[in-house]
Amino acid sequence: MSAALSIARVSILRAVRRPSSWWLSALAFLPALLGAWLGYKGYGALAVPAPLLAYVAAPLLVVPWVAGVLGEAFERRTVVYWFVRPMARPTALLGEWLGAAASVGVVLLLGSAMLAVANALTGNASIGSLARLPLAMLAHAVALAGFSVGVATLSPKHPVSLAVGVLAVTEVALPSLWAPLQAVSLSHQALVLAGLDAAPLLPSLVGDAPTPSVGVALAVLAIFAAVPLGLAVRTVIDRDL
Repeated sequence: MSAALSIARVSILRAVRRPSSWWLSALAFLPALLGAWLGYKGYGALAVPAPLLAYVAAPLLVVPWVAGVLGEAFERRTVVYWFVRPMARPTALLGEWLGAAASVGVVLLLGSAMLAVANALTGNASIGSLARLPLAMLAHAVALAGFSVGVATLSPKHPVSLAVGVLAVTEVALPSLWAPLQAVSLSHQALVLAGLDAAPLLPSLVGDAPTPSVGVALAVLAIFAAVPLGLAVRTVIDRDL
């Protein structure tokens, strides 16, 4: 575990020193600014900004931040530095996930906390909502980071394109075709955890939306991270580096 934490620290330092990380971080705060403006104008501070944060800003922040950088490390073979050290190869993936989840988690936590505060200032929010939205977005970040690490390991040449393509199917295409398939949407489940309206970006053609369930939401988030990571672990063990 100490080796994984060491790799996580390196991952965090790498993110802090990378200029693109700071530009990407701005995506997490744009919905908060929009929410503050809508609240000031007397509209709901969450109706548009919260789905914008979950469905658009979070994936566009996490996927390039995590999948793009790790895929590049595999392509340039700099990741081999970890694999020649006296530790199991999956430990490197665990460390990358921990570091990425901490980095993007903090950014999304702060951005969603600002949005929650903007909503609270309208007088239409309970005290509990101030914590629920940030915690839901933190869970969203952790799941997206695990998904991105897995995709980058499985397809290091085109990790961002593949990750965005998969998310386009799970977050937009499937829920829009049949409402019960909203259950496979990671962003939908994150909004369920936040206790917000989890309608898809596009209206569903047929069917009724599934009943929101915190248990199902947590399970979907866990599966979304665990399946790509599990496949990545098997791949990295067998891959000739």
